[in-house]
Amino acid sequence: MVMLNLRDRDKGIIAGFVLLLCLIGGFYFAKIYQPEAKTIKIYKQALKDYDNGNYSNAYFLFSKISHLSDLKPFAVYRQAMCAKILGDKESELHRYQQLFKRYPSNKLSAEAKYSAAQLLLEDEPALALKYFNDVVKSNISEDYKVASEYYIARISASKMKYSRKIFSKKKMSEIEVAFRDYLEKYPNGRLAPSVATTWKKFNTNMQKSDIILVIRAYYLAGMYKEAKELMESVKDENVWALKVSTAYSTKDFATVYNLTETGVEKYSDNVTEEDYNRAVDNYLSMFDAKQQFHYASKLLSSAKGDKKVYLWDLKCQGINDKGKLSCYEDLYKNFSNSKYSENALYQVIMLNVKAKDYKKARTLVKDFLSKYPKSKKAPEILFWAGKIEQKYNNFNAMGNYFQSIINNYPDSYYAYRAYWLMKGVQSATIPTELNYKPVVYPYKQPGDKDILNKLMQVQDYDMMVKYINDDFIASWVEYEKGNYAASMIIARDAMDKLDVKPVKSDLRWRLVYPQNYYKQVKKFADEAKNNDALMMGIVREESSFNSQAQSGVGAIGLMQLMPTTAREIGQKHGITFNNSYLFNPELNLRLGNLYYSSINKMLEGKDVSAIAAYNGGIGSVTRWKSNLKYDDPDEFVEQIPYDETRNYVIKVFRSYWNYTRIYQKG
Repeated sequence: MVMLNLRDRDKGIIAGFVLLLCLIGGFYFAKIYQPEAKTIKIYKQALKDYDNGNYSNAYFLFSKISHLSDLKPFAVYRQAMCAKILGDKESELHRYQQLFKRYPSNKLSAEAKYSAAQLLLEDEPALALKYFNDVVKSNISEDYKVASEYYIARISASKMKYSRKIFSKKKMSEIEVAFRDYLEKYPNGRLAPSVATTWKKFNTNMQKSDIILVIRAYYLAGMYKEAKELMESVKDENVWALKVSTAYSTKDFATVYNLTETGVEKYSDNVTEEDYNRAVDNYLSMFDAKQQFHYASKLLSSAKGDKKVYLWDLKCQGINDKGKLSCYEDLYKNFSNSKYSENALYQVIMLNVKAKDYKKARTLVKDFLSKYPKSKKAPEILFWAGKIEQKYNNFNAMGNYFQSIINNYPDSYYAYRAYWLMKGVQSATIPTELNYKPVVYPYKQPGDKDILNKLMQVQDYDMMVKYINDDFIASWVEYEKGNYAASMIIARDAMDKLDVKPVKSDLRWRLVYPQNYYKQVKKFADEAKNNDALMMGIVREESSFNSQAQSGVGAIGLMQLMPTTAREIGQKHGITFNNSYLFNPELNLRLGNLYYSSINKMLEGKDVSAIAAYNGGIGSVTRWKSNLKYDDPDEFVEQIPYDETRNYVIKVFRSYWNYTRIYQKG
């Protein structure tokens, strides 16, 4: 009976203990559990405070994000950012450490460890060394790894400096490898001056090539005094190009003049191509545009070595078409394997096309496409290859060339021209009804459990960009922030890097060719009887959709109108305004469309001529048209005498083509 009572009592104690554990567990669970809706609300408010500069309150609110939330690592990183701005080094360090210790698999972990190591560099170098070594072994980007290797070397060098041990040359060499690696990869990097100074102190007997790396870092950082002092320890023949650039920066033009002429003649092989070219540019910058051709030719006449191809290329750029052809032919013949040979052959082909020597151009096209199949000039060369075959009535070959452009370079200006010619379209533009399609997230929408989805919900776009390295997402983030110009430029450059272009329905195209202000453009284009897609092309190329854009010569707003021109157009149509009103998108687009319509009418409705006039002026275009010899609009564009206007025409019609291609109905 007693035994039974004891067992009952034990059971009661155990039950009570379990109940107590449940109560304690429930209490702590209640403390750490947070409904997702509440988490999102707190995070949004914290981010709002951060954006408004209320960093103390933002820090506090980010700390309230539950440890169970996927957003917690990002909240911790945000806390570190707040602490950094507030100058609280201790809290900043603790938050970085919290992030990489509790969330080691998070993509921000390695960056947090790098930042923590920098904070510990002076006070706890041993721990900083450990962190930097971890960063080097991580999957972080190359620039962080190279910087970490420098800091590792810096800490090791400091240890050696204060040690009584005698270290081997091998050990010293291992440390110097990191210094050398950084200055070779990032001579203009943020850390380059520090690397240079640390290295110079570490080894007072550096080898010549390493001293030159340090000199270059000092020069690029604007530390001309330090660069000059080091140059005294190196013979002029090995550092003449850097000495020229340093002298130019300090306005010692006599040294620039004498040393450049001596250097290109005697010591071109002793310096890098980049330093050589910079020195030549500095030398030529001392003269006005008319004199530069003379002095480039003078340098070339005495220059020795393969680097003189740069001077040869400069000379070719400065002479007339007849001399230009033979100049580029000689350059290609003598330097067929240089990086300038591709452009030289391209120039020879196009100059022969311009001279209507189609037989010679036809032969050279095959050489170009065989030698430079991935060239950025390939679409243009393919196009003119097709045009040449058309002149020989070889329509199958023409079609093959044109179709190759459309398949491989669908967004190019030459795809537009090839498609138009294959369809028999004679005019530069055709009326096409466009759909309005807003910019959206450029990929398949992340699932509910995807952390990107969570970051999108709280609108922490900066953390999205940090978390996933993708230029199109970076472009979309800038768009969401209202930075339309930055968004378009990032997306444009990202698309240009793709070897294979996506289909026209791909959402990334909307970032490259967004329909910002399209409703207003459509309204005013219709009123002025302009092509709306063409007007979108003008806006995109003139201002990148920045309504506050203002050029160095005073052009204003989305369509970059000069105030005097805008006022003349306004007076004709009874529109009065102050110049500042041109920053208003509605007024700017209205006046811009009216202006384009007026010059288009004066040029007999020829859009190619009108676009050229929008950039180069109607007087210039009228003069060109009367002097140039051409049978079709493609030849006219090719013969526009100013590169800026020629390139402008190509860029605007490329945009026109893509707005039509991406957004047309049906």
